[in-house]
Amino acid sequence: MKLALFKRRVLNAGALWISYVKLLPWLFRLNKNSIAIDGGANTGYISSYLSITGATIYAFEPDPIAFAVLVERCGRKKNIECINKGIWDKNATIKLYRHRAMAGERAFTVSSSLIREKSNVNDSAAIDIQVVDLIRFIQTLNKKIDLVKLDIEGAEIEILKKILATNSHTLFKTMHIESHETKIPGQKEELEKIKMELKRKGITNIKLNWI
Repeated sequence: MKLALFKRRVLNAGALWISYVKLLPWLFRLNKNSIAIDGGANTGYISSYLSITGATIYAFEPDPIAFAVLVERCGRKKNIECINKGIWDKNATIKLYRHRAMAGERAFTVSSSLIREKSNVNDSAAIDIQVVDLIRFIQTLNKKIDLVKLDIEGAEIEILKKILATNSHTLFKTMHIESHETKIPGQKEELEKIKMELKRKGITNIKLNWI
């Protein structure tokens, strides 16, 4: 096994267990009347974990390699809807950039990103995918969302900016986000501005502490 692949699998396993621990309280907060959105569902471990609550789970995953595993793991669960699309601030068809070392290995699909400048992707290894405007999608559900989890490899910045500009934080109870500012030039500064705006507006239901 190549060292890069071994390292990636270890990191993925560690991140998954941290996620399980952080989501543990939600196993008691969600119920069959709840709705959760898993943005960047990858191979479906988190969606499957949350589904035991009976909540309706919308699992978004744009990478077709990861999505095939997501469907295999979650497709037969009646309360999970698997959606082969990414999440962004608009509806569009755009490029998804793969990890430099991917070579078909699904372990590296966790790094697939809409952001070409992300440090660990190959800008010549891209595929066309569809993305969904998160705010518009939530609005179509006509119900306040209990939990939104976003681990979308840098695309969260544009979504956050739109949420702040439109005060759309009222559409959900809690949003957990993993930010990727250390891997994308310019995002550290953007994230600091977002943090200041969250504080200025007194918005406390957006948590920038996923992993």
